[in-house]
Amino acid sequence: MFNEIALKIEEHIAKGSNFAIAQVIDRIAPSSGKVGDKALILETGELIGWIGGGCVRGIIIKEALDVIRSKRYRRVRISPEGGSRETATNKEYVMACQSKGTLEVMIEPVIPQPELIIVGKSNIARKLSLMAAAADFKVSVMGSDADVQMFPTAYQVKDVVDFRPFKSVSNTYVIVTTQGEDDELSVRKAMQTAVKFIGFVASAKKAKDIRAYLLDQGISEKRVKQLRSPVGLDINAKLASEVAISILAEIIDHFRNGKAAENMPLRDTVNAKEIEASPASDKFAEDYYINPVCNVPVSKKNPKHIVEYHGENVYFCCDGCKLSFENEPSKYIQT
Repeated sequence: MFNEIALKIEEHIAKGSNFAIAQVIDRIAPSSGKVGDKALILETGELIGWIGGGCVRGIIIKEALDVIRSKRYRRVRISPEGGSRETATNKEYVMACQSKGTLEVMIEPVIPQPELIIVGKSNIARKLSLMAAAADFKVSVMGSDADVQMFPTAYQVKDVVDFRPFKSVSNTYVIVTTQGEDDELSVRKAMQTAVKFIGFVASAKKAKDIRAYLLDQGISEKRVKQLRSPVGLDINAKLASEVAISILAEIIDHFRNGKAAENMPLRDTVNAKEIEASPASDKFAEDYYINPVCNVPVSKKNPKHIVEYHGENVYFCCDGCKLSFENEPSKYIQT
């Protein structure tokens, strides 16, 4: 099992995926999870490995998804007595399973550094590339006649603005700093990807003109509102290096506050629904059901019990939750 998990960790790091690692750090028998058991939890809610079954599995998936979003570790205790001590890094749950054991699980996020795609070869673009690379960003640059001599610290440099070769990655940021060279075309191509954070370096007037152009090109109003322009924190920047610092600071603030772009495809054209949707959250809603008794996700593919109530299936993670529901269903589901 350890080798399988190690390979999966390597695989998802290579993909640039966000995920969490959960490990059992304490146990009071009986429980199916043992100290040292560990698992990966992906953004889709998929759990690879073992930390326990029944309600434990659902609780850990739920908490791991929040750990990924917040980018903060969390210690989760599941015991018969439950508890009320709760902080940003500690959570307690009642052990609903009939085994009545106790588990403590540490959940840690694994969040790759963001990928920054810079469009343009302006002085600001060069400064931003240097600073972002120094901050351990994976930097790609695209622009007419751009070359590695201009951007020596970039991961890759392309002399054409084309987003198609990029893989689907989490935490992708795009900054267009073309400074009058094919501004409209470059911004339009960026906006036609599904990247959530796109910044355009421009004056307020230029930004207004670009938004009007995008609307005229058929980009939805909601999508156009997502364009960040002017971009960068207001630090009264004057020099190119100062502007680059302000842009990078806004990206870091966005990334560290749990608002990073979701894992969505980079491609030339997507429709408005594809841009606004989150495949990861959609898949989670499709595959998991929130147990009405303990409020934790239950896999629809492998629940402990299924009870039909008023013509709909209700899924349970353990015997205890099923019995509680059957004794007083109206307490948990309002009809």
